[in-house]
Amino acid sequence: MNIFRLAFKVSRIRFWLYLGGTYLIGYIIGITSISQLMDSYFIAHLFYFMIPANILLYGVNDISDKDTDMFNPKKDEKEYRAAERDKLKLYTLVALSFIYGFVLMAFQPDITAILLFASWMSLSIMYSVKPFRFKAVPILDFASNFLYVIPALLAYYQVTSIIPPPLPLLAAFFWTSAMQLFSAIPDIEADTKADIKTTAVIMGKRLSLILCFIFWLLFAIILTFMAPWYPPWYAPWNLMMFIYPLIPLYLLIQPSVSVEKSYWYFPIYTGIFGMVLFFAVGLPLMGVF
Repeated sequence: MNIFRLAFKVSRIRFWLYLGGTYLIGYIIGITSISQLMDSYFIAHLFYFMIPANILLYGVNDISDKDTDMFNPKKDEKEYRAAERDKLKLYTLVALSFIYGFVLMAFQPDITAILLFASWMSLSIMYSVKPFRFKAVPILDFASNFLYVIPALLAYYQVTSIIPPPLPLLAAFFWTSAMQLFSAIPDIEADTKADIKTTAVIMGKRLSLILCFIFWLLFAIILTFMAPWYPPWYAPWNLMMFIYPLIPLYLLIQPSVSVEKSYWYFPIYTGIFGMVLFFAVGLPLMGVF
């Protein structure tokens, strides 16, 4: 396979916004002028979290998950399945992505930013690689997915030198935890065959959906009613966040509906929600309107 096509497939284009989008949102909330979006330092980081970071995260995952991927049909239908003929190219892409990230980490403004960047790179690797392999450890599997929030924290810190307050971070933790658990439900059968004990495998489909509902409900409540800059009477678009807990609730009420099919629509909704955040929060903060 052509190395550029391989990079495209490994990086999971439908998931680009999960890292690149969070970096962008963190950055626009922190800046004061739209002209800062043209800064080369920002562009270098945005490009990294949009593509190379995804190559690192999912490339390491593809290399490490051969034991479960052999049982997983989505690897033929929706995602890349690591092939022996692509081994050298895949390792090259992962290595180049790691080097790109390491170089960016060396150019962070201070030790806090360096630690944020290092924590993202560490979690991205430790999530899949033995002996850590957090994805195969109940509770740690969904807890370690806080790695998807770190790009936003890094971006915000780069322009403000401030770590966001605890409540939004807790809300973000609930969101990423629910997202990981929800994504693991379609893999229950494959993980069980491979003797991988994820939280979803231990809890089963129904209890996992209930926990997803609780996590996403807490996420929506915290940001809508508790975070000081998001009062619902000031920003009614916040109510979009309650769509997240409604999804597992609907699947609990209608068990015949496929969780897997619902999961593949998530990047679309999350992308739309990100655009709403950009226009409703980011641009006003920059004084555009």
